[in-house]
Amino acid sequence: MNHLAHCLLSFQDDDLLVGNFIGDFVKGHDWQAYPERVQKGILLHRTIDSYTDHHERIRAGMARLRPYAGRYAGPVYDILCDHLLSLHWPEFSTEAFDVFAERTYSILMERVGEMPVILLDRVPRMVAGRFLHGYQTREGLEWVLDRFSRRLPPDFDAKALCDAFFADLAAFSQDFRVFFPELRAEAQRFAAVAM
Repeated sequence: MNHLAHCLLSFQDDDLLVGNFIGDFVKGHDWQAYPERVQKGILLHRTIDSYTDHHERIRAGMARLRPYAGRYAGPVYDILCDHLLSLHWPEFSTEAFDVFAERTYSILMERVGEMPVILLDRVPRMVAGRFLHGYQTREGLEWVLDRFSRRLPPDFDAKALCDAFFADLAAFSQDFRVFFPELRAEAQRFAAVAM
């Protein structure tokens, strides 16, 4: 899961949101330096990633992507899942997407000073670009994948990958609609357990 799913699976808890959002940037035991509910959000992020990586529907989708993404099929599929989440948003949230996104942007900007140094400049740029909204369209998805591909070997073909994904969108959507409610239930269980 990428940014959109992690934000949604913070269940409108600001501290969980901050922790869940910064999860990829907090390594090892560094999570212990944060306030307790933010710690919980960081560990929630790790739980979401682990559950996702081992789910049979995600593994099936990654297998379909592997001819185009190779060993990067996992992180690429995380990005694609955020598009699938935005595509099927009304099935997974009663809150309008724009309301959710604007609230999320506001919280992240209010709390950016608590985030790892690498995010202090990055988050304001992401919010200014309305990064959650980028997952809603094919053009936005292609832009995200293009940015991601700049960190990959030059033979990575983001356009071919997008073409294959959209050609098989029905199958990817079917997998996602089975997987995401199960992920949400797992995340809710984890979030409900006291530290």
